[in-house]
Amino acid sequence: MNTLDAPAPRLPLRVTPRAAIGALVADLLIAIGAALFLSVAVVGMLLALRAAQSGIELGAIGQLNTQEITRLIGADGMLALLVLQNLVFIGVAIVRVRVLRREPLSVLGFSASHPLRLALLGIGLGLLALLLNGIVGVLFVSSGVRQNQATLYPLFPGDYAGQALFFLGAAVLAPIGEEVLFRGYLFGSLRRLAGDSRTGIAIAYGVSALVFALSHSLAATEGIVGLLVPSFLIGLVFAWGFDRSGSLIPAIVAHAINNGVALATLLTCINNPGVCPQM
Repeated sequence: MNTLDAPAPRLPLRVTPRAAIGALVADLLIAIGAALFLSVAVVGMLLALRAAQSGIELGAIGQLNTQEITRLIGADGMLALLVLQNLVFIGVAIVRVRVLRREPLSVLGFSASHPLRLALLGIGLGLLALLLNGIVGVLFVSSGVRQNQATLYPLFPGDYAGQALFFLGAAVLAPIGEEVLFRGYLFGSLRRLAGDSRTGIAIAYGVSALVFALSHSLAATEGIVGLLVPSFLIGLVFAWGFDRSGSLIPAIVAHAINNGVALATLLTCINNPGVCPQM
């Protein structure tokens, strides 16, 4: 089969399938659990620190609304949180593959023999992800389902410095860390276990996309299904890009395009009230 880039070597896992799956589950629990712990810890510390700076008593924090809480956290606080979370994602994958398994990082997709071709593939996949997001979004909105992920972001009209920091975290850092964990490590490990089995390959795609989607469901408190479905679909698209090329570059580029365009659209609406439909 011709590919745009030489696929990463599909080295056989040096453990039994049961042990490999057990390690996958453990690593995902560690990565996502650590990310959640950091979220709670960092947000708690930021709220306490900034409440003190603003003269707000700790007991009054629980009475603040969502917008007031996100303003206290700030875009710089959110950026720090994203940096820590994605370092955990990358660290867990690298420790398991390079340190414990003693395998080359190329099995995680750390390879790029034809970077321009890989980037072009990523652009195409990014446009496809945007199309899927748009179609699914319209279908859900027309059905009365609206997810509130964006309302939890620390983004405010005119705060261009804060918006730039958040854009850096969401459109640059998050795609790298998430692709290393969910595509390079999770999907890559399952895909190698599957070998030439069509059922196994389908399971690798489905499980990795589902875990990716479920992890994103934590970013909303309403209309979660409106976030789960498009996240699952683009998870399949990004996995195909990795499987097709053997490199993480297409998936990272596509992920960055999807997040970047969506966030740029959101910022346009925030900075120009009345231009966009109901936020």
